[in-house]
Amino acid sequence: MINQDNHFFSKEEFVNIFSEYSGIDKDELLKKGVFESSDFINENELMERRNAARIIHLFVRDIKGVKDEPDISESYIIKDLFDCRICANHIAQVYLKGIIEARNIDDLIIFDTYGRVSMEDFNLWIKRIDMVDSDKKI
Repeated sequence: MINQDNHFFSKEEFVNIFSEYSGIDKDELLKKGVFESSDFINENELMERRNAARIIHLFVRDIKGVKDEPDISESYIIKDLFDCRICANHIAQVYLKGIIEARNIDDLIIFDTYGRVSMEDFNLWIKRIDMVDSDKKI
């Protein structure tokens, strides 16, 4: 059930609704590497944008077969891109493909890696995932 008070996804809600969207069981997505074990720990914590970026990137790349952008230098305008070095490529890929947007705060472009994921965000990202094909950005 989606938290109606703040409309932000817990990790558990995000995993469940993403699995439902994909049509693939969450255990199968875990086996395929789209989810990782940390997605199932502390499931009541709110989902962060950096983790959503990882899940979406791996789904688009490994399940949909969309190739990674070979040059991520256009994403370097995102000031917090390397705040999470492990997440940086995931963030760059979903940003460059137009799936998850950066945020402009007083002319400072950030990804907001620790920002929360709302139902509105999720619905927009799903529409964009559906528009991505193997050769083009949206």
